[in-house]
Amino acid sequence: MNRALAGSFVTLGVTSLVGQVLLVRELAFVFSGNEFFIGWILFGWLFWSALGAGIGGRIGRAEKTPHSLARAHLWAAAALPAVFLLIRANRPLLGTLPGAVPDLLPAMAFSFIVLAPLCVGLGRQFTVGALVGAAGQPLEPGGSAGRGYAFETAGFVLGGLLFSWIGVLLEPVRVVGWLGFLNVAIGYVLCVAGQSRGVVLRLALVAALLALAPAALRGERIGRRLEAWRFPGQVLVESRQSIYGHLAVTALDRQLNYHENGLLLGAENEPQASENLAHLPLLAHPAPRRVLLIGGGFNGVLGEILKHAPERVDYVELDPAWVELARKYGAAARRAALDDPRVRVAFDDGRHFLKRAAPGNYDVVLVNLPNPATTLINRYYVREFFRDVRRHLAPGGVLAMRLAFAPDYLGPELERLGASIYKTLRAEFASVALLPDYELLFLATAEPTLPPAADEWIARYAARGLDNDFAIPPAIRLRLETDRIAQVRAAFAADSAAQLNRDDRPIACQYQLAYWLRSFHPRAAAVAMRLGETTWPWGAAAAAAAALAMAVAVRGRRTQRFGAWGMGIGSFSLMAGELVLLIAYQAQCGYLYYKLALILAALMAGMAAGTALGSRRRAGAGTGTLAAIHVLVAVCGIALTGFLHWIETAGVGSEAGLQAAFLAWAAALGGLAGYEFPVANRIYLAGVRVGRRRAGVVYAVDLAGSCAAALPVGLWAIPVLGTRATLGLVAGLNLAFAAFAARRKLADGVAACDDAKEEKQRA
Repeated sequence: MNRALAGSFVTLGVTSLVGQVLLVRELAFVFSGNEFFIGWILFGWLFWSALGAGIGGRIGRAEKTPHSLARAHLWAAAALPAVFLLIRANRPLLGTLPGAVPDLLPAMAFSFIVLAPLCVGLGRQFTVGALVGAAGQPLEPGGSAGRGYAFETAGFVLGGLLFSWIGVLLEPVRVVGWLGFLNVAIGYVLCVAGQSRGVVLRLALVAALLALAPAALRGERIGRRLEAWRFPGQVLVESRQSIYGHLAVTALDRQLNYHENGLLLGAENEPQASENLAHLPLLAHPAPRRVLLIGGGFNGVLGEILKHAPERVDYVELDPAWVELARKYGAAARRAALDDPRVRVAFDDGRHFLKRAAPGNYDVVLVNLPNPATTLINRYYVREFFRDVRRHLAPGGVLAMRLAFAPDYLGPELERLGASIYKTLRAEFASVALLPDYELLFLATAEPTLPPAADEWIARYAARGLDNDFAIPPAIRLRLETDRIAQVRAAFAADSAAQLNRDDRPIACQYQLAYWLRSFHPRAAAVAMRLGETTWPWGAAAAAAAALAMAVAVRGRRTQRFGAWGMGIGSFSLMAGELVLLIAYQAQCGYLYYKLALILAALMAGMAAGTALGSRRRAGAGTGTLAAIHVLVAVCGIALTGFLHWIETAGVGSEAGLQAAFLAWAAALGGLAGYEFPVANRIYLAGVRVGRRRAGVVYAVDLAGSCAAALPVGLWAIPVLGTRATLGLVAGLNLAFAAFAARRKLADGVAACDDAKEEKQRA
């Protein structure tokens, strides 16, 4: 029975980790790939899991059986496919057109509610397992719950490794099917081990196995049908699961559209956008011989660049699948441009490619990416990237990038976003030109002036023998009209609240979020704008308020409160650190989608090791130990700020070294959280009367603490305050708790001495 119970906890860990990563990736479609909403998704996951753990702690004696635990596994096997299907159908359910951004508030409500059936069941399952393990024996501090936590964490690690090595390339429907198989199998083992005679349950397990078989064995065919739900009104030409994201090519009439993680990257027939992005920057340079194009070469820009007869064009695309799809479905001119001998295609991250390239190598650098709505895209709008580009531009070289714009009405949100990018460019380049239209084109150079007079542009147009449909001399003169440029420049210069956009403070994502909200909820957009103006003193005030509330909560002589509060603050800190690591990894490496499961596996591996060590420490594990743990958490947070500053300024020698460093930090954070769990559980249970002990209270508090951090840290602290300020505030909160705990230990010692004296006097 012990082996079956251990297998149950391991299965719970595998299901939780793989299910979490899988559903985060699926829900990325709802938010157009915005990584900051990972915090919101985790908030929903942890909220419902904590609720389930709390419900599980209140079950009756009759439910503390292997039969009940087998039913919990059956529920997981049924709930995961149901939730998956609902997420796939999100756009029809929300009424969102393909390629369009959804109404944010309904999207947030949907992603929160849809996780409830699965997560409540998983949270309850842990507590039921702990109670089954403790049935018939006293509930010792750190006993069955601690062992269950360790086995669950081991399952987390196993699930993360399996998904990183195998599952990341599989059709998600197949992953869902095999997870269901695993839960059905362990449910049947529990029935046998527990000598359950429940015929109905066994028949239900067999029925679930048969229902899941098509998903596990024919997942690709089913997945394609489900994928079509995401693009109502369009024909799904092809969808592909890449290690970097989920790609889809759709057709509407005779136009091909390219989507990545729900975000519309471009369309086949966009000659106006392609011509403007290519010709205006290249005309700004007298003789563009070497050109670098980052992203979007499949939508016609590459062919327009070649009209200027460059000697060489380096086209950098992270995902090779996009080039394969362009060769397969693109027009003949698109394929010819990719096969031109002057074009060298590099499948690499654009920023990493630049770091390896020779300095002073390019006359023009073109960034063909959407607005900085995600961290993946925002990393090409930050000061660190602009600094790298400046080093790689030849004398007179030009950087060009674009921003979706509205020339007739410059709203406050769009103005703030444009001003932030403009000020960030000005921090690295001597001259930044603004060419407004329905797309605002930024041209930056180290030279004192840019661009030249309109007549010079027209002369270059004629000399190069250009014959365009949209980027023609009259249109060029209109883009260079000085009054329009001066109006936009003055608006940007007057916006004193706009902040520089950096890797450690991706504030442009916050401004883009406000711009997103403006389309549906102007009042919510105004709130987002005000939140974007907050600075670290506001964060310090929030941390101080939290410390004060904590001081009130743990007053008195109820020592067990420190166990629960310590675990809550520890899990809050872990979630904050986890989100900081994820966002920082995306900023530095650019492929979080690929490595998400591996980072979480490293976090859980550290947690498993920490839990094992904490479970062995029995004697002397009291409030003093708890205080020491939180001092270490604070020190770890401060050290992590130093590490992030180091890699942002000096960098790490290799990409492999950088990835290893992030994995090591994830393991360290997980180790501290894992070590604290059995210690906090022991402190809590030791202070509660035996008759009132409830398994899973500290586990529920653990989940609740993580839940409390997911929303404010992910959607506010990191983009607005920055990663280092966020870690500093978390460190301060842990030091405050350590001080309270140390004071409690001293008070307990004094009280013990007083009790001893009184006893001696009575004697």
